[in-house]
Amino acid sequence: MERFFMSRRSAVALIVKIRTSLLANKDDRPPAEVQRQQARAADLTRLLFDVRAGRIGEFELRDPTRMHVTISSD
Repeated sequence: MERFFMSRRSAVALIVKIRTSLLANKDDRPPAEVQRQQARAADLTRLLFDVRAGRIGEFELRDPTRMHVTISSD
């Protein structure tokens, strides 16, 4: 697992990028996979709000690669 230290702004940008790529090209996927992807996108949305609000100082992502992100103080 990779570990990253980044600013809150960079962490938000990372989450948005992963969420956007997750929701892209839904039409090419089977319905079960689309539901799974939408559930994962909902989890990322909650994480996004928590990171933006400063309620979370570190988190882990497993897609597309496993990473541990620590948010540095601004």
